Amino acid sequence: MNVQETPSTDVEIGGIRTRGSFQAGQSETRYSVRTKKEGTKVILQGLTGHFRAGRLTALFGSSGCGKTSLMDVLAGRKTTGTIVGEVRFNGATCLKKNIKHLCGYVEQFDNLVLSVEQMLMYTAELKLPALTRAQKRERVEEVIAQLRLEGCRKTVIGGELVKGISGGQKKRVNIGLSLITRPPVLFLDEPTTGLDSAMADEGRTVVATIHSPTASAFSLFDDLLMLRDGQLVYAGECGDAAADYFSKRARALAAKRARGSAAGDALATATLAATFRESDAWTSLEAELALAHGDGTKPPVAVPAHLRRASPLRAILILLKYRALTDYRDPVYLGPRIGDKLVFSLIVLTLYLGEGGEMAPAKVAGVTGTLFMVTALCGYGAASVVPSLVLDRPLFYRETNDGCYGPFAYFTYKIIQERPRLILAVADRRRPLALVPQEGFLCVFTSLLFTVVIFWGVQFQGSFFILMLSYYLVTMISIALAYAIASLAPTLEAASAMLPTYVTTVMFVAGLIMLTDEIPSQWAWYGWTSFIRYGWAAMMNNQFQGHPNGEAKLFLDANGTAITVLDFYGLRGPVLGDKWACIGMLVAIFAVFFTCGLGVLSNIRHERR
Repeated sequence: MNVQETPSTDVEIGGIRTRGSFQAGQSETRYSVRTKKEGTKVILQGLTGHFRAGRLTALFGSSGCGKTSLMDVLAGRKTTGTIVGEVRFNGATCLKKNIKHLCGYVEQFDNLVLSVEQMLMYTAELKLPALTRAQKRERVEEVIAQLRLEGCRKTVIGGELVKGISGGQKKRVNIGLSLITRPPVLFLDEPTTGLDSAMADEGRTVVATIHSPTASAFSLFDDLLMLRDGQLVYAGECGDAAADYFSKRARALAAKRARGSAAGDALATATLAATFRESDAWTSLEAELALAHGDGTKPPVAVPAHLRRASPLRAILILLKYRALTDYRDPVYLGPRIGDKLVFSLIVLTLYLGEGGEMAPAKVAGVTGTLFMVTALCGYGAASVVPSLVLDRPLFYRETNDGCYGPFAYFTYKIIQERPRLILAVADRRRPLALVPQEGFLCVFTSLLFTVVIFWGVQFQGSFFILMLSYYLVTMISIALAYAIASLAPTLEAASAMLPTYVTTVMFVAGLIMLTDEIPSQWAWYGWTSFIRYGWAAMMNNQFQGHPNGEAKLFLDANGTAITVLDFYGLRGPVLGDKWACIGMLVAIFAVFFTCGLGVLSNIRHERR
């Protein structure tokens, strides 16, 4: 298929008064944040600028002058503070949700997954679903050649825990992830490698923040926009034009000092900004903005079809295909999810071998406690999945900022990753439903392995399917709970503390540690929210209902009357006395935890920018 590339795009910020376009009649852009100590702190003020297509622009200034803040405003990535003013593309407005599709944004980010080639192809799959697989592969090869990554294309990128490619190569991969869509506008946050004028020669608008560039690096730029304390002190061409402008300012300052006049205020930020607004460069800038804006009636910028991102369903499948497959090959990922099940199954097997059908009260009590621990340990075992979401958070923020997918697709992928690993090779349209050979069934596999060992080893009674289904649902609830807490907690340490705390509270009111009928009224309601209660009740009903040791009156109630084990623990009535009702409650609780986790992930961001 032939795909029309996005036309060259200018970027304008502030500068033209239009009816109703700006708050309080302001045409210039201003960005401020609220702080506890200083109240409202202005980061950017009075900004008007124009980044031209086919030009490489240096966003220059000292640390803390507002360079990155301005670039975040331009790219629609600010999550805090107040922005007054307007950013336009080719003189027209653009919805914030569309800006990320038009702009590539290269951040200082090293913690990437997959090999170089895989990461580029994975990004192409997410960002360019309208292209054929051959066209995506062509884009990948183009970026690898352009950024000279041929020597490391098969090498894992790596991160803090895994050694991978060099720092300079990671910088170039970061640029490549943005170039894969050939975006009309490209923002780079202090690039130290991979920057060249060819990016602008293709008609792209390229803006890069720089702090202390070398002479050779500075010579690459066509235009310069200089900030000081959040204010604009120069905008225009680099080279001779910039040199002439600052030379004139320097000569005027030297002459002032020679006359014995006070020159201190001449170097103040406000003075430098005011001086620029009186210059020919400012006049030229205003004329360019007026020409770009026209009469102010241009329709909002639309996203070309080939730059629209993958649908949520397709994004889920792509995440499973690339990201989950990598985890399945990682012993660090698999070990905690399989090892504890094997160890616990062997402990249960050796302690209670063949005792599932025994009639002695002690044996029945032992089996009851075993089923309770089987259920409760699912909740504690979910702690192993917490790091995968917390440590993945920077990559999640990066890819959602790029518009690769939304919180729903990501959260669903993480949950499915712990469920049956049915990963579809969706990118291969000749085999749309073919299974990836390395697919796994981690949660199903571990649930099946564990229940097979204990069911026949201990000789539990009832249905094997009910036992496995109950165990599986409790495990999935625990995983959904773990991801919800991991989304809410600001740090890994906090999440690791919150999860076992909550699981312990619902374990206390599940019905074994304190009998259901004896739980104080102020806590009784909480017991009905306990997923451990329903999982244990389903297993208990499956184990004892209709069997001799379940029908025998082996226990005594408070009045000394002989009762069955199910009556003793209060497992009776239309809910706790029915294994299918308990399973239904488990499904409902999973849906609640999934919804809560998705809501938290969608509305709480621990990234502040």
